[in-house]
Amino acid sequence: MTVFSRLMILPPALLGAILVWQATQSGPTPLEVVPSERRMPVAYVAAVPRDYAPSVSGYGTVAPARVWTAVAEVAGPVAHLHPGFVRGGFIAEGEVLIAIAAEDYVIALDHAEADLKAAEAQLEEIRLSKRTTAAALAIEREALALAEADLARTERLASSGTVSAAVVDGRRRDVLAQRAKVQTQENALALLPAQIAALDAAADAARATRDAAALDLERTEIIAPFDARVAQAEVEIGQFVGAGTIMGTLDGFGAAEIDVQVSQGRIRALAGLTGDAFTPSGHAVPAPVAPFARSDLRRAVSPGLDGDDADGGRARLSARVYVGRGEAEGYREAEIARLSDTVSPETRSVGVIVRVDKPYGVRGEVRRPTLMKGMFVRVKITAPTVGGVILLPRAAILNGQVMLAGADDRLVYASVAPVFTADGIAVLEQGALPAGARVITQAPSAAVEGLSLAPVPDIAAMALLAAAASGDDL
Repeated sequence: MTVFSRLMILPPALLGAILVWQATQSGPTPLEVVPSERRMPVAYVAAVPRDYAPSVSGYGTVAPARVWTAVAEVAGPVAHLHPGFVRGGFIAEGEVLIAIAAEDYVIALDHAEADLKAAEAQLEEIRLSKRTTAAALAIEREALALAEADLARTERLASSGTVSAAVVDGRRRDVLAQRAKVQTQENALALLPAQIAALDAAADAARATRDAAALDLERTEIIAPFDARVAQAEVEIGQFVGAGTIMGTLDGFGAAEIDVQVSQGRIRALAGLTGDAFTPSGHAVPAPVAPFARSDLRRAVSPGLDGDDADGGRARLSARVYVGRGEAEGYREAEIARLSDTVSPETRSVGVIVRVDKPYGVRGEVRRPTLMKGMFVRVKITAPTVGGVILLPRAAILNGQVMLAGADDRLVYASVAPVFTADGIAVLEQGALPAGARVITQAPSAAVEGLSLAPVPDIAAMALLAAAASGDDL
């Protein structure tokens, strides 16, 4: 390339540089761009004071509260059976369930009564003999007194020579003979108490034999001790049964019991609100159901089955028994009877035994299911309602603190101390948080105090809290 060719490049380059310089000098000045603060979306629930009725549910099998086994107490052939003495039959209290042939026991009773009458007759005879012997002794003693007086007169006459010594000797023999008669009567009378005692014992033995025979005769009839349903019928008419033979089993239908299996955690949580709710008065509270220390909330609910509440009235846990999947099928009211004596080794659950009166129902009831033996049912145990508490999702509390969306939608922390937690629900005392405070249910990725937030209601958490407040299961 020549020098001239190279110089030809300079004018265009110079012209471009001049145009660029003019453009930068005549155009608008660029704006400075400042990045805006990003708002972090979070879900929240409002801290609203509300009434709260904590409850727990468990499952168990219906069993009769009373079970009675008919056992033969005497031997003999079965002579009569109640028409309802079949499996599933109903028997009313006081009705004759089974009758064993009583002829042998009637004869035994007649024989025992005859022996008793004979013993009583002998006893009466010896008592009469005692009276007659005592009367004879009194006569003999009077005769002895006369004989002794006659002897004294004879001896005075003999001293004056009026009567002979032979006459005196005769009077002395009469006195001795009379004394012998008195002694005989006294000896007979002394022996009578022992004979009377022996006959008394014989009469008592005969009376006991008579009573035993009467009892055996009474035992030939098996009487239903309460209104019941026949669970087992083991004998037939004409069948010979021996003493001790099991003839049948009756289930009382006046009440039923259900051993409800509930986790230890739930029982402990419910007992935390109700104090010694499962402990009879005067007994120490077991460690698994020890009451919590805060007394202000505890005063608002029942301190126990046998305790008085703060107003001096009676407050108790309540229970309902449900059959089927939902409440639409009805329920029966129940009461807490006691805790079972063991913890299930398989599930580590505690048995709460509830009692239901009239499990078969009464005439005119509507939507009250019949509870039959062996039915698998759900039982809901509910504590008395606590007023003015704050319910939060348990996950919203971390290390004793909750995150709040402040008035300016900035993240702030607040310390809280739940008085009760169970199954995802935490209970705070009234005033633990300002009314309406927005509690963040899930921590944002960068949970720094002062973080700008975009809060939205947590619909699922609100539904959970509403269900808990309405008494749905924990």
